[in-house]
Amino acid sequence: MNAMVPGLAGGKMSSSDPDSKIDFLDPPDAVRRKIKKAFCEEGNVADNGVLAFVEAVLIPISELRLERAARRANSSTSPDGEVLGGDEQKSFASGGAPPGTVFSVHRDEKYGGPMHFSTYDALRDAFEKRDVHPKDLKGAVADAIVSLLAPIRKRFEENKEWQAVTELAYPAPVPEKKKKKVRMSISSLTVRRLREIGVGESVSPSSTGKGKEREPSKDGWSNECQHYTGTN
Repeated sequence: MNAMVPGLAGGKMSSSDPDSKIDFLDPPDAVRRKIKKAFCEEGNVADNGVLAFVEAVLIPISELRLERAARRANSSTSPDGEVLGGDEQKSFASGGAPPGTVFSVHRDEKYGGPMHFSTYDALRDAFEKRDVHPKDLKGAVADAIVSLLAPIRKRFEENKEWQAVTELAYPAPVPEKKKKKVRMSISSLTVRRLREIGVGESVSPSSTGKGKEREPSKDGWSNECQHYTGTN
């Protein structure tokens, strides 16, 4: 039974949250963005999605590639005739790593230079002791995932049928059209209507020089307008 790998953001991996997982067809920029955002607190090895991905995916693949390399020795083909070699069959160890390295973390020389690990436990312990910084770990993990997915992306981009099937299975979401909301305050409508029926407008000054409010109209709005003008 496969182990449950926590999501990159910490906690449970969710299909509804694309940033909590890596998809086989994710382009390099998407991979690096997701890993950069992932939860990877310094020294924290619990519920760490980046470390969990290294343990469950990258190091097992790296170990398998080393075993294949040992079996074929100087042979350029596998027993079933498949051509092997190139970056697709290399472990996730950087140049100059000692034999048996399954994962390397690049560090600037001023911080001690690259670190090489032959087991996951060794990497985990180094991270817990804060010998490995989260930024360096994330960079190494992103590089490893990008190289792992590169041949898959290449085959996908060369296969029109695969692209068509993927489009049918996972159609691009259609953005919803935003409905325009027309808002008009009730007070504005009321004032407009009152002006139409003549309520609230001053008439010409009377002979005494005093203005007065025009009497409410006798139409259907009269009752409502009485309150507005203060008449009964």
